[in-house]
Amino acid sequence: MKSYNYIHTYKILLVCCFGLLLSSCEVEDGATGIDGVNGIDGIDGTDGLGFDEITRFGSITVTLEGTRPDNQSFTDSETFRFGALSPDFLTEGNTVTPNESGLQFNVRRFLSAPDDAFQSASTIFQLLVTNPGEANQIVDFDLQIFNYAVVSEDLTFFDVTSSSVSNADVTDFNFNNETNTLTFSFTADIPAELNTTSNDISVSGEVDVIVLKEIPGLE
Repeated sequence: MKSYNYIHTYKILLVCCFGLLLSSCEVEDGATGIDGVNGIDGIDGTDGLGFDEITRFGSITVTLEGTRPDNQSFTDSETFRFGALSPDFLTEGNTVTPNESGLQFNVRRFLSAPDDAFQSASTIFQLLVTNPGEANQIVDFDLQIFNYAVVSEDLTFFDVTSSSVSNADVTDFNFNNETNTLTFSFTADIPAELNTTSNDISVSGEVDVIVLKEIPGLE
């Protein structure tokens, strides 16, 4: 007859009691730690290269109101601020020429940095001022718009290109002969037959530019 092993039984009971003791104990969360310190902001980087050279001669702001080719009304405003620095462009697009009776201005600005193929949207004006600053001052103004896409809120676009204006009115004309700064406001009509929408357009705008005087070369 084999004797009963009480030691083995006691070990089993001891393990069970120890397990019950552990399961009845609740673990408490420890105290919240201290928040970490924010890092120091980095040093600002160097400004990227901009378009200072081709925007330094000022801008033409143009607002158009009229009817789209699909007979929906529209209003659009943009600032044309980019020029170019080639002699050919400066002659036709950023000059003042004194003459016997007054001043002639030829100014052109692009909507973005110009290139030969894709960034040709621009506006150009010619301003003739007879007897500038005198009581009998006469102002003759004309404006053209080239390849300008009006993008509407309904995600459509259409081209505005115009060859001339009518009923032009220039106000607040001022030309500083020392700084060559020219400023004025204008309003005009673009008749339907003179623009690509085939509808009448009203145009208004602000001019704030610096023009150059060309020194003729020897021919």
